[in-house]
Amino acid sequence: MILATIRTFIFYVIVVPFTFAWAAFFGLFAFIIPYPLRSKVVIGGWARFLDVCTRWILGIHCRVHGRENIPNQAGVIISNHQSAWETYFLQILFAPQSQVAKSSLLKIPIFGWTFSLMKPIAIDRSNRRQAMAQVIEKGSQRIQDGSFVLIFPEGTRTKPGAPLPFRKGGVLLAQEANADVIPISHNAGEFWLNDRFAKRSGTVDIIVHPPIHSTDKDADVLLKEVESTVLSGLETISQKHR
Repeated sequence: MILATIRTFIFYVIVVPFTFAWAAFFGLFAFIIPYPLRSKVVIGGWARFLDVCTRWILGIHCRVHGRENIPNQAGVIISNHQSAWETYFLQILFAPQSQVAKSSLLKIPIFGWTFSLMKPIAIDRSNRRQAMAQVIEKGSQRIQDGSFVLIFPEGTRTKPGAPLPFRKGGVLLAQEANADVIPISHNAGEFWLNDRFAKRSGTVDIIVHPPIHSTDKDADVLLKEVESTVLSGLETISQKHR
């Protein structure tokens, strides 16, 4: 545990200053880079650097199953949410990508300005109905512009083995945008522990499931299918780690 704490401390000492330096650098001229190239360069480069640090400093590696299921056409990524790891690793698998984020993040000096150039879907979580309307409206536009949209339907991070019921916003967005849903299952929370500072070394398994068509079924039926697919993937991963 002492070694894990030291590794985690070194990780943050490197990653936090790098993130703000990266944001400050690209904040000066990222707006002149056409989108979606801007997203691939700025967010993609940042995410790859974090992934390198995650592997070589924290000792957290990854096995991707179903990479062939990543579609060429933009859609809605629906993933279980256990840690911060998936928020940047999924940026590497699916690009360009827009994520739902708290509007307060855009107010952070330097970082917020650059982040806003990446076309996030900024919402006010205090008003759930308005937030869902924003996700559907802005998310549909992002998909039309060729960006994947990442949704965590549980609404918050959960502990491994204790998933929360999925909310409907992601499937409603997919239907509104006439886009496929790409379900994702992973066990990052077993290594990127949310209830303690130190991260545990190991290998995350992530499953990219085949896309699910969204326009040929009722929203509740689609939600159950997506949730069942993600949970089935989690059970498959759990059996591998027993």
